[in-house]
Amino acid sequence: MTESEILTNEKVVREPSRATPIVREVDVLVCGGGLSGIGAALGAARAGARTLIVERNAGLGGAATATLMNTWNVPVERMTGVAQEIAHKLAEQGAGVVGGPTFPFNPEQFKELSVQLISEAGAEILNYTWVVDPIMVGNRLRGVIVQNKSGRQAILAKTVIDTTGDADIVALAGGEHVKGREKDGKMRPMSVLFRLGGVDIKRAVDYCRQNPQNFTADPNFHILDIDHGLVRLSGFFDIAEKARAAGELPDEIHYIRMEGIDVARGVVMVNNSRVYGVDGTNAWDITRADLQARRQNRMVFDVIRKYIPGFEKAWVIDSSANIGVRETRRARGPKLVSQDDFQSQRRWPDSVVRIWRHMAAGRDWHKADGGEGAPGDAVYRTATTQLTWFELPWGIFTPNRVEGLLVAGRTLSVTHDADMWTRGQYCCLVTGQVSGVAAALAASRDMSPSVIEVADLQQSLRAQDIDIGEAGERLADGGECRAAVK
Repeated sequence: MTESEILTNEKVVREPSRATPIVREVDVLVCGGGLSGIGAALGAARAGARTLIVERNAGLGGAATATLMNTWNVPVERMTGVAQEIAHKLAEQGAGVVGGPTFPFNPEQFKELSVQLISEAGAEILNYTWVVDPIMVGNRLRGVIVQNKSGRQAILAKTVIDTTGDADIVALAGGEHVKGREKDGKMRPMSVLFRLGGVDIKRAVDYCRQNPQNFTADPNFHILDIDHGLVRLSGFFDIAEKARAAGELPDEIHYIRMEGIDVARGVVMVNNSRVYGVDGTNAWDITRADLQARRQNRMVFDVIRKYIPGFEKAWVIDSSANIGVRETRRARGPKLVSQDDFQSQRRWPDSVVRIWRHMAAGRDWHKADGGEGAPGDAVYRTATTQLTWFELPWGIFTPNRVEGLLVAGRTLSVTHDADMWTRGQYCCLVTGQVSGVAAALAASRDMSPSVIEVADLQQSLRAQDIDIGEAGERLADGGECRAAVK
């Protein structure tokens, strides 16, 4: 390339064509090693598919590890598939607490367990790798181009699963998708989390018991069961208000939230920074949000040490390696599920999983408009949630306009209001497993996932102990369920 070829008026650099080596050919390629990617790799490999999972970070787990969000908002007994298996294994290792409305766990041990289970299932892991381009034959995705320290490489696959969280593969391959809230494109805030050591949990809990009016009314977000090792703190409204008035807290922060608490060791995870008006698919926005969130966290830490009993000697263990991105792109598939479908507990003949979660109508913990935890925010101040279930139909797992591709986790074909119900880690893990099983089934028949028979998929899902709802109950009774989305 010459100097004159670089310095054009088009503001582009024209790259020369190249021959990219094919380094792997697999049945199922999982793009993204977060919660949904872990579920997808386990689902596909356990179904007999040659499986490779590609991740940009040093380890697997995504939001649960690189972002340090170490609490699942569902009781373990209501979990299904690999999620319940993982929760029980972590509890057996002393790295998780079962028996409560939520499941807190040790993120480092979750990371290790994920690698162990995926390796035992026979899947291959490739970290430190970015997916940069799709390999298309017409509208059929046949693999991806990746970039890592080994250079630019090609990976071919019979079926690809987008578990990037941001629908990166869907967008690159020309699949139909939306970004953010439908009416204006706004997205939920980003956060950097941090962990504190040296905390006197008992003193903190005693303070909370003495000042109940200053904490959320939601019993799933404010838990004081210190005897069973289950503590989650959400509120400190009076402290936050005083600190904001004194300029000690950013305007975006109206309450203090702590979870994933290790009572025995005095370790607390703080989930408080909130950066609004940023786009998680824009590298400049992500950088700006990360820097701003870390500035917020320094202020939050000072306020916690200064005002909250039990935190006087607290120190920062670490902060999340990645900023937590709550919402970006979502696929659009043959079906689109809304919050109304969840509230009415709509049944689907092509249901592939039933999810339990603490939710209620209109409840959104992370509104795109801000004001989270403010005096007028009923979600944190007065409202409570209930344990409820919802079914997910097969038609939300396959994006329109591209074949050979599946989605899971945050990229499902749901509306913005429904995304609040499906974006949680537990749901991502289980929907990942659904996509993995479906991808393996499609690969074994050398067909696109969009045309597999749903009844066959439902049988395969039940074989991996996934609760598929009413459709599964009919199958268990020997009934027919031949719904198909084609």
